[in-house]
Amino acid sequence: MKNIITLLLIGLSILLSCSEKSKFLEDCNCEKFDLKNGIVVSGTENRYSVTLPDSSWNPEITEIGLSAGVFGDNSFKYFGINEMEKAEPWMSLEEQQKDVESRFDVIESGVSDLLQKKSIWNLVEEKFDTIPIIGLYVTVEHPTDDLFYTVNLAVSKNEYGKKELCELENIIKSFKMN
Repeated sequence: MKNIITLLLIGLSILLSCSEKSKFLEDCNCEKFDLKNGIVVSGTENRYSVTLPDSSWNPEITEIGLSAGVFGDNSFKYFGINEMEKAEPWMSLEEQQKDVESRFDVIESGVSDLLQKKSIWNLVEEKFDTIPIIGLYVTVEHPTDDLFYTVNLAVSKNEYGKKELCELENIIKSFKMN
């Protein structure tokens, strides 16, 4: 019996050591998606770049951002970037958060450092057509230009959830402003 308990504890500790705590989501541990062999995609005028898992994510670059995803019959994993000019007067982080909460069903939220810049993040529930989704949105200011970016991950809630967002969190962490 002692051997079984010892093996169980060793197995559990190995499993936990292979997982990372989410930088954004509360109570979420997972094994992060490996982006070492991913593809680097640059936005318009090379102002930013991000690493996606592979070409099956079918990235599409537009003048205002980037979108990519893996889509099944009734499920998907999605990543997007929206680049916008700052409005005058620029809202504080607290004002930005109140604005997000007035427009979306926010489940969790917080402030994080992304690219050495304070940024707000929000986990929200939405609907895309008839598919319920859960999305992680992070908003970050450009350090020198009058631009800001909303970087987001979304998954269809009918098949995926917080664990899959946590696994894909490295995509957000790979975002770079040039």
